Amino acid sequence: MTATSRDNAPSLTASSHATGLSVRAARVLRSLWHIRQIFSLDKTPDPERRDPLSRWFKTSLEILGVEVRAVGERPSATAFLIVANHISWLDIMVLRSLFSTCFIAKQEIARWPVVGPMAREAGTIFIGRNSLSSFRETLAASRRSLDKKIPITVFPEGTTTTGDRLLPFKTGVFDLCTETGSPALPVSIRYETPDGLQLTSISYTGDEPFFRSFGRTLREPRVVVRVYLSPPVFPEGKDRRTMAGACQEAVANGLARLASSR
Repeated sequence: MTATSRDNAPSLTASSHATGLSVRAARVLRSLWHIRQIFSLDKTPDPERRDPLSRWFKTSLEILGVEVRAVGERPSATAFLIVANHISWLDIMVLRSLFSTCFIAKQEIARWPVVGPMAREAGTIFIGRNSLSSFRETLAASRRSLDKKIPITVFPEGTTTTGDRLLPFKTGVFDLCTETGSPALPVSIRYETPDGLQLTSISYTGDEPFFRSFGRTLREPRVVVRVYLSPPVFPEGKDRRTMAGACQEAVANGLARLASSR
């Protein structure tokens, strides 16, 4: 996950009623206390059960005032590639609360405060920027996870947006599907206020410091993140470009469905 440029992006706006200082302080203190617990958890993803780390992330979101509402069916296959649009550092927490999965993410995330340690503890597979050997190692590690029936999650836009648009999907990671026969699960993510308005203040874009984005999230009284699981896309008869195109269309359709079904 890498923050993208704010060029030509709409200004970030928070909801009209921000949380008070005492509530924000309480959220910070509870979050810091909760983060301590992650280091003693069993972090091995297990698709056969709701693992402790998924529950930990669910509680983390509740502390931050984030409510997750997911619709759609999971694939019957146990090994699949989750592909989602990318808006915020919250995306990892949301998806990890729903799926016992490993992530593919940019190496820079490992150095982020708060999120970096959580990503490492969640078993994230980091990939170096502009490094072919690193990309090959990432694919190899991801194949091993799929062989163990552990889903892999990737954000194929390669960067974040404010949620107003979907960027073209990069195709390389879809080799995981064409080479292993594993389906892809397109997932659409939309952040809203409780009354259904799109919430762009949650996005983490540009070169802003992480804690500025974190502070904006704390100021929101309540955040609703709606997640739509589209039907899986199977690799039979498709190359990686076709897979990428089909998944991008599915994620876009899911976002449109979320926007029209308040």
